[in-house]
Amino acid sequence: MAKVVPSLPFDNFSGKLSSKQRLVMRTRNGRVHSYEICNPYMGPLAESRKRTISTFSQAVTLCKQEMSDTEKLAYWNERYAQYRKDAQRNPTRANAKFIGTVSNLSQKPNDKVYSTLRGFIIASLSAQLKATKQ
Repeated sequence: MAKVVPSLPFDNFSGKLSSKQRLVMRTRNGRVHSYEICNPYMGPLAESRKRTISTFSQAVTLCKQEMSDTEKLAYWNERYAQYRKDAQRNPTRANAKFIGTVSNLSQKPNDKVYSTLRGFIIASLSAQLKATKQ
């Protein structure tokens, strides 16, 4: 992935310059990155993929609501601070404890560490939504 150092008039790049272009710009953790979309899938979506997309979109909507409420945001900040502390020692255990991801023997363990509060909230809400749908 290429690093881009923009000049002053262009502090924030986001998305494509045209719909046919494969070069995409995004800002993550204060840095602008560019990447190329290679071999995009153009076929129909499977039902499981549609469910995953709808669950994620619901989690993002709920996350916006949670982050706009100051009491709930304080709760999530406290929970995220505890998560970060536990994730430094063992990310798999921290994810199981705070997000609710359970690693089966057939699956690889979830050792992802969520680096932003928003990502942590979305992952937690997605896990809750998945649990209620099953």
